[in-house]
Amino acid sequence: MKALFTITLLFITVMLSGCLGSSSSSTAPTLAFMYVVGQGDNGIRAFSEKSTGDLTPLAVPSFPTIPRPVSIAVHTSRNFLYIPNETSNTVSGFTVDHGAGVLTPIGTALSPTPVCNPGVCSNPIGVAVNSGGQFLFVLNQGSAPSIPASISVFNIDQTRGLLSPASFTTLAASSPQFLAISPTQGFLYVSNGTAGNISAFAIGTGGALTELSGSPFSVGAGATAAGLAIDPKGQFLYAADSANNKIASFNVSGGPLAAVGSFSAGTKPVAVAVDNNSSFVYSANQGSNDVSAFSTASGALTQVAGSPFLVQPTGSIGTPQPIFLTVDVSNTFLYVANVGSSSISAFGIKGSDGTLGLITNSPFIQAIQPLWIVTTK
Repeated sequence: MKALFTITLLFITVMLSGCLGSSSSSTAPTLAFMYVVGQGDNGIRAFSEKSTGDLTPLAVPSFPTIPRPVSIAVHTSRNFLYIPNETSNTVSGFTVDHGAGVLTPIGTALSPTPVCNPGVCSNPIGVAVNSGGQFLFVLNQGSAPSIPASISVFNIDQTRGLLSPASFTTLAASSPQFLAISPTQGFLYVSNGTAGNISAFAIGTGGALTELSGSPFSVGAGATAAGLAIDPKGQFLYAADSANNKIASFNVSGGPLAAVGSFSAGTKPVAVAVDNNSSFVYSANQGSNDVSAFSTASGALTQVAGSPFLVQPTGSIGTPQPIFLTVDVSNTFLYVANVGSSSISAFGIKGSDGTLGLITNSPFIQAIQPLWIVTTK
């Protein structure tokens, strides 16, 4: 009888630990750090990314910036983060403590760096660092009709992370959405929203931008060009066409865009991510609340088995409206920012075929409406 009681107790304990999933996630080693910005807080939220894919707030869970942080760029050294503040027209910079994940403002005696002189540019919405790490590029959406869209360029002190103005370029498009920089070559790309095209620039001496011949390049008839992603090898650029529910693919190995094709995704794709091996492409589909997953061969996309994948279990409360997604630095997990349900979805990536599976505790509810996610070690 005593033996039967012991076995029963052991069975219940095992069942409870498996259902709750708390012991494995809380004691799992840290794989990387995650930083998130979004609506509802003038700060950067910080998490430990566990080897299980679970997210745990750091001991210091948030680092203040000034209104209103909207995106994040990680320096090529992974020592610095840069955040554009849309309302204040500034860029905040932070150094990263790789041991604890703590962020320290760059130049602590200095206020955040203005994107440019007042009245010349406004509404910074995106940032990117060139492959050599010398320059920070800031996409300013502008305020039509008086203040045009533009790109502000800053020199980066690669030891301290400090910024100093380098150059400035006015854009012809009235409502640019996103910028991306080749990880292997000196080219920069901007998606131009309802104009349905992508502008392409060569990055020259001192960070100066020169628009390439043939730019802007059409995404397709009736397109709305939203999120962009370039594969780590710098060969292909993928653009979310939210109007036509497609992902447009371009060969960019020489700089200008050469169309590969346009491939069906879910409803209203707004963001794109590529895995670290340039093998798989993922899109955040805001209209259908899911993620499309593709294998890629020479830039051509084929949806993997089971795609698209819902960002939260069927029957969950709220409408997620995924707005951004990123593959983590280990190439093991995909994280999705859901602005509608104030949550982050976490998927495990099956390396052999790119298929996705929601981890047990996903989605992770946030105190903000997340807009942008990065992971770094």
